[in-house]
Amino acid sequence: MEVNIVTLPAFKVRGRKWEGTYQQVPGLKEVIKKVENEKEEINPMDPDYQWGLSVHTIENGFVHFSGFEVEDANTQEDYEEMNVQFHTYMNVHHPKGRDIGETYASIYQWFRDGNAKPYLEPATNYYDGLPLKFEKYPVDRDFDDPHFDIYIPIQA
Repeated sequence: MEVNIVTLPAFKVRGRKWEGTYQQVPGLKEVIKKVENEKEEINPMDPDYQWGLSVHTIENGFVHFSGFEVEDANTQEDYEEMNVQFHTYMNVHHPKGRDIGETYASIYQWFRDGNAKPYLEPATNYYDGLPLKFEKYPVDRDFDDPHFDIYIPIQA
C-alpha cells in the first residue's frame, strides 16, 4: 500500500446524508446511486468524481454524506451540504480487484505503527479507530468492485 500525505483546501460537498447501523449499510448504496443520478441538478465543480464522507459518531454505525464538490457560494435548498475544512490527509488508492476490508486493515495498521494520529474534532465522541473516512470515487466505477481514493484526516 502506497501512502501519500497530502493537504486539501476547504471544500463544500452537496448531496444527501445517510445515517444508520452497519447492518443497514445495504441501504446506503441506494443513497449513493440516487445522488449520482442527481448530479446535473447538484451542478458539481467536477462531475467525474463523487465524494463519500463518513463520520463515525454513532455506536455500531456512522453518518455518511454522499455528494459532489460544489462552489461555496452556490447553495441549493433541495440538498444537504457539508463543509470540509482544510486538512492534512493520509491518502491511499483502493484498487479494483482488492477487498475493501483489506485496504482498511492496512490503513489501521499504518496508524498503529505510529506513522500519524487520526484527526479528532474537539468535544466529539467517535466509535471507530478511523473516525473520519473520506472517499473520492470516479463516477464510472463498478459498484460491485470499485476503485477509489481514501483520505483520512490526520493531526498536523
